[in-house]
Amino acid sequence: MPIVEESTTVASVVSAAIGAVNRNGVPMKKLRTSMIFAVGGIAVAAPVIAATTAQAKASTTVYVSAHAAGHASDRGCGTAAYHSITAASAAVAEGGTVIVCGGTYKEDVAVTKALTIQGRSNATIDATKLTNGFLVTASHAAISGFTVKNAVGEGILVNKANSVTVQNNVVSNNDLGGLPVNPVPNTYASCAAQGGVPGDCGEGIHLMGSSHSTVRNNVSTANSGGILVSDETAPAAHNRISGNVVARNTYACGITVVAHSPLGAPGGKPAPDAAGVYDNDVVGNTISDNGTQAEGAGVVLATGLPGGAVYDNTVEGNSISGNGLSGVTLHSHIAGQYLNGNVIRGNRIGTNNLRGDKDIAEPFDTETTGILVGTVDPLSITISGNVIGKDHYGVWTTGPVTAKNVRDNHFTGVTVPVITH
Repeated sequence: MPIVEESTTVASVVSAAIGAVNRNGVPMKKLRTSMIFAVGGIAVAAPVIAATTAQAKASTTVYVSAHAAGHASDRGCGTAAYHSITAASAAVAEGGTVIVCGGTYKEDVAVTKALTIQGRSNATIDATKLTNGFLVTASHAAISGFTVKNAVGEGILVNKANSVTVQNNVVSNNDLGGLPVNPVPNTYASCAAQGGVPGDCGEGIHLMGSSHSTVRNNVSTANSGGILVSDETAPAAHNRISGNVVARNTYACGITVVAHSPLGAPGGKPAPDAAGVYDNDVVGNTISDNGTQAEGAGVVLATGLPGGAVYDNTVEGNSISGNGLSGVTLHSHIAGQYLNGNVIRGNRIGTNNLRGDKDIAEPFDTETTGILVGTVDPLSITISGNVIGKDHYGVWTTGPVTAKNVRDNHFTGVTVPVITH
């Protein structure tokens, strides 16, 4: 299995991925338009056959175009009745579909009911001076096919909503409220520093208190960080982060799996109904050149407060290189946290920890490193089947770590395969 090359190829990988997303998007289900007519710009079922009325309502689709006419027939992009995604989302029935035609839309779109919102032909959300591009608070919603850029906070935020799908989007140049130089003025809580840790404004895509959700085949680049899973508002569990290109998010991590609630493991014992980040899969992503201007790993599993819980998560089959901290990093800074049962397996890990890791107990790791695990309390983790190359250290552990199968990894061009402190 080849080692991930250094980041000289990242630009081509990101460019190709963006092209694929913009070309392909998500296919739209065709409607039986012979049974639909327009009333006030809203598609409704014609009373031709009474038995089909419920079916027509269930599959209601509306169109959005920058050149829409309010009384158009709303049967396609050329006859779109809505010029605002927000207005179309308010008008469409629960469970319906909003097709957004090519163009630029200056909106912070609030998704408050179960909808499928599909972008076509380079549909772009320009959230300049707005908090988010999309804020999803409804379960069973789906967002696909958009470029989302320039938000003060997250490009796409899913907050306390479950079974949400975010796929085939390009999310770039968001989190502008947390830039170290000339940040956009804001009062957004996610942009505020916490202690000595600068705010990341929630990163490009954020699952906050979301479970059973999917983030797949997106490109997240040039944000503070790439993709964040956290538990401020509810447990974050059973999510799948797969097939994404996460690159050049220079102020934070590529993919962050982090507990921000002290209720996930009070007294160091998991309380999964209250909080915690657990049983999430980070699978098959390409993760490069993140955290190069600050502390940022390829993938991080972490919590910074007593009672924080990040456990039983799987990081598998990813390609990881060129990040500021180690390719996969686990940080448990203080006593009373719970980070057991995580699995790091079958990843291709090249040169990482380019900036060195001083966020652990001494001795600090100042050399290039594939995987780093640092803890205060006893911790058990599985590290197996990874291909680690072109690093000084393959696997570094600090504290009372039980690293299962740690010798069952392939090291090439590694000076010290495994070191413990």
